[in-house]
Amino acid sequence: MNHRLSSLKAAIELRHPRMFRRLTWLRDRLAPYYAEPELRLLPALCAPGEAAYDIGANSGIYTFWLCRTAASVTAFEPNPKLAALLESKFAPLIASGRLRVEGCALSDGDGSIVLHVPRSSALASVEAGAVGAHGEEVEAVTVPRRTLDRYDDRPVGFLKIDVEGHESAVVGGGLRLIGRDRPNLLIEAEERHNPGALAALQARLAPLGYRGYFVLAGRLCTLDGFDPDRHQSRSALNAAGTHRVKGRIYINNFIFVARDGVADRLRAALGQSSGS
Repeated sequence: MNHRLSSLKAAIELRHPRMFRRLTWLRDRLAPYYAEPELRLLPALCAPGEAAYDIGANSGIYTFWLCRTAASVTAFEPNPKLAALLESKFAPLIASGRLRVEGCALSDGDGSIVLHVPRSSALASVEAGAVGAHGEEVEAVTVPRRTLDRYDDRPVGFLKIDVEGHESAVVGGGLRLIGRDRPNLLIEAEERHNPGALAALQARLAPLGYRGYFVLAGRLCTLDGFDPDRHQSRSALNAAGTHRVKGRIYINNFIFVARDGVADRLRAALGQSSGS
């Protein structure tokens, strides 16, 4: 069913872009009531006076809410169709200078790179193995490739990274900025897209003073309690691998912090006592 809904969404986006834009606005407003729990933690992760970067913005759920919290937001989206949607959907915020949209893929080098875009969903990736596993048609699009360190023109307090298997390369291309500002990080990482993904992130971030966490059953847990076999079982997803099966556990969002007090703020936001 979810695969059919993804196909329907793609068809509406292609044939009725204005309707699709309005539907995404409605979805964004309702997202805290149904979407991933980390979305509700943005006020604890994103300080009002700092910039936020939404890397892999897609159609803009996180961009929508970050623009209500951060001093400024940069949305990075390599899929040309989705970048155009963001520019249209958030035109007033762009005109005000609160938001900029960058139509490029962040990575660990500059130049160009091939983006693999399934026709039936918006989950594109520069990692060919991360999409098209269930026979859906995939389009190859060459897009600009840049490093996060090129965007060091402002203090950054928060990075959200959702790039379907390319997260370690994104972090690798931004170590100077990350080391300078020590922003709070929310990163999607899945072993099925990139075996060893979480270990690779820890290896890059631990030397910069970062500690890793994930949210399970409404509690903030340290990464030493994460078990890929139990918390990222493929059986917890639908056949297409695009949605979690109701009632099953599937953890793919990880929080990394290097600033004092952030973990306690997250626990408070979750209704959890400090240090528990």
